Amino acid sequence: MAKFFQSTKADGSDSLTDFCCSPCLEHKIDKFAEFYCDKCLKFFCAKCIQMHGQLFSKHVTYGRGDSAKWPLPKVVEDFLQQCEFHEEKNLEMFCNEHEQLCCTNCVVLNHRHCAKVTLISESAEGPSPDLRQLSKTIKTILVKLKKLQNKWDTNMESLQASYNKQLHKIHDTRQKINTILDEIEKNTVKELDDKMTILKASIKTDVDNCSKVNNELNRLSDAMHDILDKGKVELLFIASKKCLEKVKQSETYLKENSVKVESSLSFKANSDVQRYLSKLSGLGRIVLSSQPLSVKGNPDLVFTVQGKSEYDMRILSDYWKFMKSFFSIGHSITAICDLPNDQILVADHSYERIKLLNHQYQVLVCGTWSCNIIQLDGEGRKQLATIVPKSDGFEGPWIFVTQPRQKTVLTLARDGKVLHIFKHPDLKEPSGIHLR
Repeated sequence: MAKFFQSTKADGSDSLTDFCCSPCLEHKIDKFAEFYCDKCLKFFCAKCIQMHGQLFSKHVTYGRGDSAKWPLPKVVEDFLQQCEFHEEKNLEMFCNEHEQLCCTNCVVLNHRHCAKVTLISESAEGPSPDLRQLSKTIKTILVKLKKLQNKWDTNMESLQASYNKQLHKIHDTRQKINTILDEIEKNTVKELDDKMTILKASIKTDVDNCSKVNNELNRLSDAMHDILDKGKVELLFIASKKCLEKVKQSETYLKENSVKVESSLSFKANSDVQRYLSKLSGLGRIVLSSQPLSVKGNPDLVFTVQGKSEYDMRILSDYWKFMKSFFSIGHSITAICDLPNDQILVADHSYERIKLLNHQYQVLVCGTWSCNIIQLDGEGRKQLATIVPKSDGFEGPWIFVTQPRQKTVLTLARDGKVLHIFKHPDLKEPSGIHLR
């Protein structure tokens, strides 16, 4: 029995299932066959075919160039005969009503009421199908599927890049929140330190005053004991009066300070902050954006023009330039973009301006130095450079403008102010920029 392997050729290419050399296989050696003998019904490798030729010189053998003379591999035959819905069954019937191949299970479950279910052997008696055309169609579809797969692979890479960028933004947002919380903590700790300093100074003053009264009273008490038996009437009188005065001051001091409470510090957290944070489910919203993934279809597709309209986009200064040039200036629009807000951005090369139009094609804003409109992708999304007035509160991207003849790229602010000029002799006629 011949042993075979699946083809190692690339998917979608012409394939040939590889057989093993029959003599080598008898010695438990797997070696790809290079020849087939229809007399022996065996396969031979390049080495074994020599011995076969010496023993059976009249046998005709076929190499891989004559693969049409090789038998159909059993793995291919089994694959074709296997039912798609019942893998343990072979296809035996054909339902003409549904144009569907069936095994016995399919007939019982899904086609028992069909009027015309015949054996495949009977259905195959008609004209042979055009397998060449079918193979050509399959190849065309495989090419399209390969392109689609490549687009999915590219989309997977861009999705991963988008994920990494958004993850960085999440971490950056968390870092900003941490910075804010650190600043709040710093201010709270500073307030605690300030109050601690004030309380310590107040208590220190109380301690110093108490110590002073205590020392003075002790000193007078010691002095009285020293003169008590000395017969110093005048000193005794002075000491008694001083003691009475100091006792009176001490009692007043004790009376005033006995009502003072013990100082301490406590922190009462802002429950509003904790309550607000506890209600948050995240640092923001994850927005899923998608766009149709198209696969190029018929290259000969013809588009039909439904209508045509003409609009005059010239402004007053354009007319002045038009008059000075003896009516020789026409319009040369080098780029046009339809913005999401129903506005249109055009590059008027003839008058060297970028013009923002409304849906009635009236000029809203006009900027100079224009040649091309540049597409931006600074936030992971495709955006179009635009000029809008400050009153709109738009904080959009910068505007990149090219000047092919001057080999220059200008960076403009949204109000038309030139922020940066890039010029290089090797910059040959720049006509567009894509910033990622």
